[in-house]
Amino acid sequence: MAEEKNLWKQLKNNTKSIIWTRIEATSGLGIPDLFGFYKRGFWLELKIITNNKLNFSAHQIAWIHRHYSAGCPVFVLAKDPLPKTLKLFSGSIVRDPLSIDQKSPLCSIGPGSRTQGWEQLLLMLGAWTPDGRVSTKLH
Repeated sequence: MAEEKNLWKQLKNNTKSIIWTRIEATSGLGIPDLFGFYKRGFWLELKIITNNKLNFSAHQIAWIHRHYSAGCPVFVLAKDPLPKTLKLFSGSIVRDPLSIDQKSPLCSIGPGSRTQGWEQLLLMLGAWTPDGRVSTKLH
């Protein structure tokens, strides 16, 4: 849990143009950790990669899959503690959260990455759509 808290602080400090609302774990079963707004609203679940996989509860899988399948922008930001890399995945990752090193993230932020990686993350959160396109529409 402390690792996720540190991930939240790192995200908040590097994405000041995003309006974040942190969702309390007690507010509902499976709801992602954060609701963000940057050009449009989106949901973000924070995870730590452990033993090359992401651990989701059954409620998280159901919530993310249901909303992602309906076209809602849902993402998972995962921290890989060994190379200290952040990886942004679409919500579809809940269908197969194993062997993360073999999955292509939407973007990655390495330990030395300052602005370029975070700018790519902003672009993805603000415009990426479940069909893989980047939308320029505001809504």
